[in-house]
Amino acid sequence: MWRSRSDALNRASLVTSVAGAAVAVAGALLLLGGGDDEGGPATRLVTPPAVAGGAYRLVADTAALEKEGITVQPGMPEGTVSVLARYARADDPKATLSLSGAYGRVGDPGAVLDGMLKGLEEGPGSPAVVSARHVLTPDGPQGPSLTCEVVRLDGGAYAPACAWAETSDAALLIAFDPRKTSASAVDETAFAKITATVYRDVRRTG
Repeated sequence: MWRSRSDALNRASLVTSVAGAAVAVAGALLLLGGGDDEGGPATRLVTPPAVAGGAYRLVADTAALEKEGITVQPGMPEGTVSVLARYARADDPKATLSLSGAYGRVGDPGAVLDGMLKGLEEGPGSPAVVSARHVLTPDGPQGPSLTCEVVRLDGGAYAPACAWAETSDAALLIAFDPRKTSASAVDETAFAKITATVYRDVRRTG
């Protein structure tokens, strides 16, 4: 019985990574037009060894995930680059953070944002939305505007997801913790604060 439960949660963890890749595809199809046609993108996304003040450490970057068969770059429009990463919490490797994003020329950030979240909601396992989308600005008006929701994964765990989309980059983060087996166990506001920190960690200008 316990093994079955553990296996289900492990599959749910995998769903977060695979769904993240699907999200990038959905958003990437809209990453057309706009931007600076005379030069490269104003902002690019990177995957540093640690994010959120060292709370999460890199387990797999884009290249490593491609070796696992998780990739979206072939479906990307010309001029855009996909970035994928999986992080594990430093104090608990079972708790993971999946990043799926892209940078380049974003013609309609609102449409990209909607496409990313739909990609999650309609992706592998069809996660059920238990807390509808809403906008959070944990850093105030000077910080990123994040659209967040909570979903129930196939294995029974509940996971917060937050996304941003701007004129040169877009990304979605999903947190998975096998102990979050009820919606009330998820602190969406706290996760938005983590996402705002990751936003600063992974974006590079120039």
